[in-house]
Amino acid sequence: MRMNVRWAGTVALSALAATGCGGASTPAGATGGDSGPTFPSGDVRLSYALDLPSGPGPFPALVFGHGSGRSTKQESAGLASRLAARGYAVLRYDKRGVGLSGGTYEGVGVANSERMIGLLAGDLAAGAAFLASRPEVDPRRVGLIGGSQAGWIVPAAAARGGAWCMVLLSGPTVSVGEEIFYSGLADGTTTPFEELSRRLAGFGGARGFDPRPVLERLDVPGFWILGGQDRSIPTRETVAILEQLAAAGKPYRWVVHPSAGHALEGVDVTAEVLAFLAGQR
Repeated sequence: MRMNVRWAGTVALSALAATGCGGASTPAGATGGDSGPTFPSGDVRLSYALDLPSGPGPFPALVFGHGSGRSTKQESAGLASRLAARGYAVLRYDKRGVGLSGGTYEGVGVANSERMIGLLAGDLAAGAAFLASRPEVDPRRVGLIGGSQAGWIVPAAAARGGAWCMVLLSGPTVSVGEEIFYSGLADGTTTPFEELSRRLAGFGGARGFDPRPVLERLDVPGFWILGGQDRSIPTRETVAILEQLAAAGKPYRWVVHPSAGHALEGVDVTAEVLAFLAGQR
């Protein structure tokens, strides 16, 4: 995942939107001039859409975190609609400094990753707190979901407390520096994965934000959906870390689709997410 390129998985989410059903997008809450409904995160306001199931609630709920690049609330609209049709309230929002949200956009690189992952995790946690305050939502069941770069943001937000569960779509468990090194070697190439793993094992550069210490402290159920052909995040190394964490008793699960890439092509993401969520009730 090149840090200046939006997650390829948004293509998959757009495809879900094309075939999705149910779940009207319902504006609710405070408004911010011409930005429509917003919620606060520190000194900025973030523009959002809230997808609600039919019926009175209160509903279990999810907040979407972002992949890299200038991500907007529209990119997760399809998957959000499908989840709402199955009984989940879903909050999605424009990344700070993007679309109708306030603040200043800044990409994530190795040097600024500790600060930026913390800042973006704060936005996601603020979204979860806002969602938990809604009368339509069960405040005990507000989970976090996101793809790619959100593999770092979601655990960092969950560490702030109160998360029901985590869902990571092509989310790395390696450090920012390792992921950037890997994607630089792998993206757009046919280099065998064994060779990529060998080179990654010799990485000696700056690592920046590392999610592993966060994941070691968390006891929030997590589910990773990964592609075996991913040339943006190192799936083998991501799984190896998850195996070690699960062996230590952490409530983490994962599935690897051997023929899928970073965008999880051909994967019924909705069905897999719903199956995981059903087990968290």
